[in-house]
Amino acid sequence: MENVKKLVYVGIAIALLMLVEGCPQESQKAYEEMGLSSFCKPCEKLAGFIPPSQINNEIRRMVGKNKRRRAAENVAIQEARGVIETYLVPDFIDGGDCPEIDSEKWAIDYSYKRGRAALHKGIDIPQPRGTPIRAVAAAVVVGKFENRRNRKGIEIMLRHTPNQTVLPFWTYSQYTHLQGMSPLPIGAKVRMGDEIGKTANTGKMGKRVRRDALHFAILYSESPEWSNDGRVVFPKKGYFMDPNAFYRLEPPYDSQSLVKLPSDQKQVPVPYMKADGTLVPASTKRIWPYVCK
Repeated sequence: MENVKKLVYVGIAIALLMLVEGCPQESQKAYEEMGLSSFCKPCEKLAGFIPPSQINNEIRRMVGKNKRRRAAENVAIQEARGVIETYLVPDFIDGGDCPEIDSEKWAIDYSYKRGRAALHKGIDIPQPRGTPIRAVAAAVVVGKFENRRNRKGIEIMLRHTPNQTVLPFWTYSQYTHLQGMSPLPIGAKVRMGDEIGKTANTGKMGKRVRRDALHFAILYSESPEWSNDGRVVFPKKGYFMDPNAFYRLEPPYDSQSLVKLPSDQKQVPVPYMKADGTLVPASTKRIWPYVCK
């Protein structure tokens, strides 16, 4: 009898997923409540997509998808795959007045905030609530998540090809704590500088109130393959990158090599877009996620 009930529940979940277009939170919730794994149906039509089953456990743990009791092991994997402090700092070209990273810098120890071993896998850039967030390069939307049960809050994720960034690999830009779900559908093509969401402080925080800020992260892979299981985007054979390194014009890009750079190479010239759409420099393929003055 129990087996029959499970089959009925599975059938209901599959029906829900088929009825709702996109990567729906309704069907995702149904899957979660039944202990099942959902995935993004529209993603199947996009270049490079592979089923979630083809993503190995190390990559899943790299992005933090694992049990609390294995937090220290997750951190070790993340460090091996790029989440280490590089001490790079942005140097906005031509003295641009751009929103700055606050104290929540790349790869700092977050154990005191989480109550377990944890690292900050991105940078935080505070801005007033509702400030538009911009696509850092031309891309395709590959992930949209509400993240109701974790600290990331509302999220959108973009996939950039080497041609779109002039980098020698595929990159994935992640934007979290958004004010509301982006109206852009999975599979939407965006241009560099397009608005992809607005700044806010969504995400579970316990008793603390998070300031309004964008959490911005970059992942990359030499493989074009990736997946989306309805909750997380996984680049196959992926690594995390210091978001400051995303703006470098030449290698290295991996954190282990960046750490070894001499101090006079730690400043990264960062391109940006002005409010009137002007690019600095005009030829750039990558920009800061906020407009600058």
